[in-house]
Amino acid sequence: MIQTTKEQNQIINCDLVPGDTLKIMAFAGTGKTTTLVEYTKKRPGIRFLYIAFNKSVQLEATQKFPGNVTARTTHSLAFRTKGFKYKDRLVKGFRANQVMAALGLEEYEDARYTMDTLYNYLVSADPKVSHHHIPVVAKGFYKKNKVPMPPLVDHANRLGRLMCDGSNENIGMIHDGYLKLYQLSNPHLDYDCILLDEAQDINPVTAAIVFAQAQKSAAIILVGDGHQQIYSFRGAKDTLKSFSASRTKYLTQSFRFDNNVARVANMILKKFKKESREIMGTPVPEKPAWDPGHHTIIARTNATVFDRAVRLYKRHKIGFVGGVGSYRLDILKDVYYLYKKDHFQIKDAYIKSFASFRDLRFYAKAVEDFELSSVCKMVEKYTTGIPNHVNRIMEQAVEKDQAAIVLTTAHKSKGLEWANVLIAQDFQPLIKEEKIISPTGVDPDEFNLIYVSMTRAMVNLRFDRESDIPEFIRLYLKQK
Repeated sequence: MIQTTKEQNQIINCDLVPGDTLKIMAFAGTGKTTTLVEYTKKRPGIRFLYIAFNKSVQLEATQKFPGNVTARTTHSLAFRTKGFKYKDRLVKGFRANQVMAALGLEEYEDARYTMDTLYNYLVSADPKVSHHHIPVVAKGFYKKNKVPMPPLVDHANRLGRLMCDGSNENIGMIHDGYLKLYQLSNPHLDYDCILLDEAQDINPVTAAIVFAQAQKSAAIILVGDGHQQIYSFRGAKDTLKSFSASRTKYLTQSFRFDNNVARVANMILKKFKKESREIMGTPVPEKPAWDPGHHTIIARTNATVFDRAVRLYKRHKIGFVGGVGSYRLDILKDVYYLYKKDHFQIKDAYIKSFASFRDLRFYAKAVEDFELSSVCKMVEKYTTGIPNHVNRIMEQAVEKDQAAIVLTTAHKSKGLEWANVLIAQDFQPLIKEEKIISPTGVDPDEFNLIYVSMTRAMVNLRFDRESDIPEFIRLYLKQK
């Protein structure tokens, strides 16, 4: 028999009627999945649809939940009726050079902002592309460079039509494309109650599909942690914040970590997110010491993961969350060859389409591509050593369960946990001119990434010597 807390029991015993809505605000490690499993077990006669954020979560949910629960991703729901017809034309995304050729555009930036405008529309709940889908950074770019902004809405509509009709062999159907077509078809999900997990990371198109079911007599339960929203760059909106539910419940007792980790996480949330509630940790009876030879390093970018791997691979067995192949280290080699003006060796068509390393670096900065900018910095740091380091890391990386030191980005670490965690130095700076920064003007996702990374630690949490988080903690405590 699973022991549940008072908070969990309040949720498990909360009966809903058709069209009713329940919002559960669950901090990191507070047992939200256990709570939902117990909720569905108590109601064997109710047909639940559990909507998962990705395929791996869906498969895990299928194992955990009872037989009256069907687990699906929204894309799997959409594929059956809308995506199937495009199965031979599916692509992960568009490249700027492809869009330039397809639409007859001359500038990379025009292509990039056309793509972004279309993406913003596809993940929205809106019926048509409009000017508010144009990214803010695009408006700033054209204003700064004193050039007229191209008709991005028209370009996005043309790109969308090519995506749907297949008249250009280089423009396929992206997964968010058929999901949008599904939302516009106003589908009916034939279930009594819909469980929407990780609701803070759900984009408006998914929210529109789910919330429409309340008008079709389904009860809805939203679960998540608004402070773990880290996918706004993909169009996610904090649905928990914007959705007005019939009832709201909270899970604040974390079973993952003790009060030392909870205390630091609370500092971040209070100072930068204005959170009034506190996470409570669970005491660890016998706390093991930090193990320098066995820990996990969490970084903000792939480039910093590479930087750490270079320092470690000669002396330690290193592994990567998601596998080394998911960190796109080959892009470092391609950017290096661009840096060396050796276009012949560049494999990636996108990188190859840039005339020079300087152009690529300027483009990355102009469109605020944080990851690409970091890659450029690594190439400038390691120069001729890049190919050898990438090859050696790819060859020597082991599975993460065999590794002494595990490397990951904050985004890939979400949903995971380790005994010993070291936070790298490349996160949003918290100190400027010896003072704690103001959160104004900073993307909240940046603070959320710090919170997510911290709360992966089950026992010991440490920070890179170049990180300013320890100084933030000192100044925070001094101000209290």
